[in-house]
Amino acid sequence: MKIEFKIIEGPLESKPEIVRVEFDPQRLTVELDASGHSSMISVVFDYPTGFRVLDEGDLLEFWDTFSLKDGWLYEIVSGGWLDLESKRSGFMSQHLNGIREYLIVGISECISVLTTTPPTFFRDSLGDRKDR
Repeated sequence: MKIEFKIIEGPLESKPEIVRVEFDPQRLTVELDASGHSSMISVVFDYPTGFRVLDEGDLLEFWDTFSLKDGWLYEIVSGGWLDLESKRSGFMSQHLNGIREYLIVGISECISVLTTTPPTFFRDSLGDRKDR
């Protein structure tokens, strides 16, 4: 299946590492160390429908498509985890209006997120907020 995607955030000066994932039913927060300990990024998804964390080695078939040299935050338009799950008759979230899929790429782990709202993210401790 061909994957269609949009790059939401382009490459960083150094490769990001996912260092923390925090979840409650209202919010999923993913923290990335983007440059040693001097540059942290927090990506926040309000009311996520679902998420999965996989080692990058478990996504080998996608690395011709996704690369940290192109970006670290992608919106998957088609051909991703949402489409895979939607093949199951018991996957009720496929019927939600406006469900979207995002992919956060890290050095070792990658996180797929299903949600109806785009992420918000903060860089560093300065609270520089960006809505997407």
